[in-house]
Amino acid sequence: MRQARFMKTGLFVLLLVGLAPSLWAGQARLVEEAGADRADRVVVETSDASVDEVLATLAVHFGFAVERSAPSGQTVRYSGRLSGSLDQLLERLLRHEGHVIVRSAEARGGIARVVLMETKGGTTPAPGLAGPMAAIKARLGFMEGK
Repeated sequence: MRQARFMKTGLFVLLLVGLAPSLWAGQARLVEEAGADRADRVVVETSDASVDEVLATLAVHFGFAVERSAPSGQTVRYSGRLSGSLDQLLERLLRHEGHVIVRSAEARGGIARVVLMETKGGTTPAPGLAGPMAAIKARLGFMEGK
């Protein structure tokens, strides 16, 4: 009896440890694109996803590289549908990040690489105050399609 109880507890802990990363990790996935090689209409479904998670989804789909020189100081999270052209999505996602977009006519979507740079002091909002408000504003802006 005691051994069966120990096995049940062990299985529960193993299941919890296995599922734990998915409980706090955000998700982003591409759900729609107009045409095979077109980037004029893209829809990404997000659930508590960071800028890096959304960028990774777009990078995998469109085949561009993402380089970051320093860890992100942004606490902005996205939940809901993000839609627009690839350029519009990148503009919205990266508006608070120092970045360079390297374009290429041969690249799918016209982008070869996105380089994210460390922002200098004073330009990044305080995470405790601006983070939640920025997330709300970003969510409302994406829902309105602005």
